[in-house]
Amino acid sequence: MFNRKVLFSFEAVALVVGAVAYFLLVRYFDTRWRFMPYTFAFTFAFSAIVFLATKRVVFSLYTAGTIVILLAIVSAVKFRLKGLALHLFDFVFTGTDAATVKFLLANYTSIGVLSLLAVAIAIGCLTFLYRRERPLRFRWRAGAPAFVVAFATAYAAHPSHDPREADFLPYVAGYNASAFPLSFANVPDMIGWVPLARKFDHIDGSVAMANTADCGADRSKPDFMMILSESQSSPLVFPELSFPKAVTDSYRSDDGTIKPLYVETVGGGTWMTNFTVLTSLSSADFGWQAAYVTRVLDGRIKGALPEVLARCGYRTITVMPMPTIAFNEGPFLKSIGFQEVFGAETTGHEPMSVRDKVYFDYVNALIEKHRKEDGRPLFIAIQTMFTHAPYESVLLPEPKEPASHYNKSADLNEYMRRIALARQDLQAFLGKRKAEPGPRGTLVMEFGDHQSVATRDMVLSSSPENLLTDLRSKIYETYYAVHAYDTPIDFSGLDQPEDATFLIPRLIAAAKLPTSPKYRDLVALSDHCLGRFHTCEDRISVDRHLKGLVAGGLLWVE
Repeated sequence: MFNRKVLFSFEAVALVVGAVAYFLLVRYFDTRWRFMPYTFAFTFAFSAIVFLATKRVVFSLYTAGTIVILLAIVSAVKFRLKGLALHLFDFVFTGTDAATVKFLLANYTSIGVLSLLAVAIAIGCLTFLYRRERPLRFRWRAGAPAFVVAFATAYAAHPSHDPREADFLPYVAGYNASAFPLSFANVPDMIGWVPLARKFDHIDGSVAMANTADCGADRSKPDFMMILSESQSSPLVFPELSFPKAVTDSYRSDDGTIKPLYVETVGGGTWMTNFTVLTSLSSADFGWQAAYVTRVLDGRIKGALPEVLARCGYRTITVMPMPTIAFNEGPFLKSIGFQEVFGAETTGHEPMSVRDKVYFDYVNALIEKHRKEDGRPLFIAIQTMFTHAPYESVLLPEPKEPASHYNKSADLNEYMRRIALARQDLQAFLGKRKAEPGPRGTLVMEFGDHQSVATRDMVLSSSPENLLTDLRSKIYETYYAVHAYDTPIDFSGLDQPEDATFLIPRLIAAAKLPTSPKYRDLVALSDHCLGRFHTCEDRISVDRHLKGLVAGGLLWVE
C-alpha cells in the first residue's frame, strides 16, 4: 500500500507525465496548431464529467485523454483509408451499417485486431489508476465553478466563427486529434437541417428551377453505359510510375485525349463521387455532411440524371459490387430515379471476390435480355471493385497471368497489377458494346472515383503545400473517357478540365441526351466558372443556381 506521501508523489508524477505525453500525441495527430487549444479544452471538460462520477482527479484526466487519443488513432486510420477524418456521425452512418462493417472486418482484419488490443490495454491501465487513486471528498456546490469554467472554455475555444474551419477543413486536412471533438458542434444539424441552406440566404434574384425534362425530337436516346472505375486516375498524374502504353492509352476518349476530372475525395468515399456525378451537386458544398450525403439527402433530391432519363422513356439500372444497403447507397440511388438497383445480394458475388469482368458480363447479359424483351432505351450505371484497397496481398492471382513487376513497392506493384487487369476487363466490355451498339447506338462514359491510397502519399510528397485543402490540386485529379458507338457526339464541348459536378451536364450537351433546365443552367455555369463548381471564383453564381434548385423543389434542405 502507498502512504499519503508516496501516493501524492505518484499522482504528481502521473499528472506531469500524462500531460506531456498527451500534448505530444495531440501535436503528432493534428500536425498543426490550429485546433489544439479547443482539443485541450474539450478534454478538460470531458474529464470534469468523469470526475463528477468518480471523484478521482488523475483517473478522470487520463480517461478523457486516453479516449481522445484512441479516437485520434481511429481518425488517422480512417483518414489514411478514406481521406476524411473521424466525425461523430460516423457512429451512425457506418457503425449501424452491418454490410459496411462486415466489409471492413473482412478486408481490414489486422486493423480491427489492433484496435481491440489498444482498447484492452487502455482499459487495463485505466483500471489500475482507478484502483490506486483514492476518491476525493467534496461538495458539488464547491466544485460547480470549476465545471462551469471547463465547459465555458471549451465553448469559447471552438472555432465556430469560421464555418469552413469548424465544418469542413479539419476533416479534409487531417486534424485527427481535433476532428471528432469539433464534430459535437454539428449535433443540431444531425437531426434534420442541411447546413447548405444557410449558405445562400444572402442571394437575391434567383429564379426557381423548373422540375421538367426535355425529351424532344432533337434529343438522341442511345443506350447509355456509365462506368465508375474504382480507385483509378490517369497514369499521366503519376509520372513516377511506369504504366505500359496499352494501359495508358486505355484512358483515352474517342478523340484521343485523356480528360482531367476533379473529384472531392481521395483514397476512399466512392459513394461521394458517384453522388456528385449523378446529381450534379458538389459533396463539398455540404461541409461535414459530405461523407454522408447518401444518408442525409435520401429523398431530398429531384431532377437527377436517372430521373430525367426515366421521364424520357429510359429503363434505369445500376449494378454495384457492395450490398445495396451499404452506405445507404441503394436506397439513395432509388430515390434519385433508378428503377432497379442490383447489388451483391442480386449478382451473387461478395465484394472483392471477383474481377471486374464478372460485373461486365452480368451487364452484357442484362443488355442482351433487355433488347429482346423491352423497346426502351437503356441507362446502366456500373460500379467496379477489383482495384479497391487494401493491397497488402495479391488479390485473385491467376495461373495464366503474365509475371509483371511494375514497382519495387509491394503495395504499388499490386495496385498496378490490378489496374492492368481491370483495364483489360474494361476494354473487353467496350469491344462488346462497339460490336453490338444496338438500334439506337451506345454511349459509354467512364470516370475515376478517386485516387488510390497506394498513390496518395506519393502525390502529397511531391508538393510542399497542403494539397488536401485545394480541391483543384493534383491529389483530387482523376479522369473521364467518352466512347460513342453509332451515335453522334461533339467532343468540342469536352475540352476543359471539369469538376465532377459538371460531368453529366457537359456530356448531355455533347451527345444531345434528354436534358432539363437544371442541366442547361449547369452548362452555362461551367462555361462561366471554367469547369469549377465548389471553387468557382464567382461563388455567387453557384449559390444562385443552388437556391434556384431549392426554390423549384429539386433540392430540399429543411
